[in-house]
Amino acid sequence: MSRCARYLRAPGSARGPLRRLGGVGAPRMLVAAALLAVSCARPSSERSDGSVGAIAALVDEESAPAIGAPTARSPADARSPADARPPADARSPAEQRSPPASSAWAAGEARVARALQRSPLRALRLTGKLADGRFEATLSLGAPAEGAAPREVKVKLAPAQKKAPLAFRRPLAFYRMARALGAHVVPAAAARRIGIGELAALLGREPNARKLLRRLAVMNDGTVDALVLAPAPGPPGPRWLSPRRRSVRFDDAPELDVWARWARSPSPVRGERTVILRDYLEVLVLDYLAGNGLRKEIVIDVHAGALSLEANASAFPLHVKAHELDRQLERLVEAVRFPRALRDALARFGPEEAAAALRPGGIEEELVPPRALVELEERRQALLSLIAAKLADRGEDAVLSL
Repeated sequence: MSRCARYLRAPGSARGPLRRLGGVGAPRMLVAAALLAVSCARPSSERSDGSVGAIAALVDEESAPAIGAPTARSPADARSPADARPPADARSPAEQRSPPASSAWAAGEARVARALQRSPLRALRLTGKLADGRFEATLSLGAPAEGAAPREVKVKLAPAQKKAPLAFRRPLAFYRMARALGAHVVPAAAARRIGIGELAALLGREPNARKLLRRLAVMNDGTVDALVLAPAPGPPGPRWLSPRRRSVRFDDAPELDVWARWARSPSPVRGERTVILRDYLEVLVLDYLAGNGLRKEIVIDVHAGALSLEANASAFPLHVKAHELDRQLERLVEAVRFPRALRDALARFGPEEAAAALRPGGIEEELVPPRALVELEERRQALLSLIAAKLADRGEDAVLSL
């Protein structure tokens, strides 16, 4: 029996989560099984013909330098926070499986989010079109030492507009979900209220200041809700200032085909970058959980050798069409290796944890409607069932090897 057939006829222990899903969850897993059958039935690019295989190899060779680590970095700089932990053989089993959501990385992310929410704003500069109402803001993070000048960093700021006064909640919800899962690919985000008078003063002599202010959704207390975004994942540092960043399209960039080939391989392949592969799988999982089938681009931080999701306004849409998630789901079905920490975080991220992250103050502060939480739980169960089927086929050490 082929490996694909065994996935579709997984043992009872792997099918158990699927039976427990019921309702809409079971059809979602049937979709995953159908996609798996299709992917097994059709030949892959590596087996189709020689010319396609040659093109794939060429893409691999040309993409690897672009996403590699810079030459002038120490080994410690090139590692992600997960890589910086002691070797597995030097840690206890409990330490090897410690959840990233309780790590120093998650604590640092929380501090960055608080700084975005509370640190003083020094200046605003309009970026892009006037109708978009997006700014580059100068944020003062305070003095690093007594008598030193305040540290100032550039962040992105998007005040709520009359045409979409609650649009800031969806990208904020996406970040909070990513932080709860210990994902490393989403820059910190925070919502803050800014007085309309402060905004007017920050705009200063901006030629279109009056038009901009008239577009904003001003609350009864004279404040405006605004989404503040860090320029890159992680704390303030080189990644926030890196000039070596470029965007690639999610649907047709050759890099994504390279990463998908890495994920389909049961063992590391030539030129594989573990950090990039983990980030790629995080991207697929986060977008699938958030029903975000309209992802347009992914940012590659060439200097850090990592990925970043910076445009997340399409997350948690009011209505999700099943075919819009086909790209993410098909790539997840084809993947044979996953990060252990990500699987464990998914297992812990139940309805109560999701509600705490996305509805922190109940209905008054809900970032997504109740239906979105129901659909999020259905997709989480579907992903766990998919991974369980792979574990039943190949074993835990082979599948959770990243």
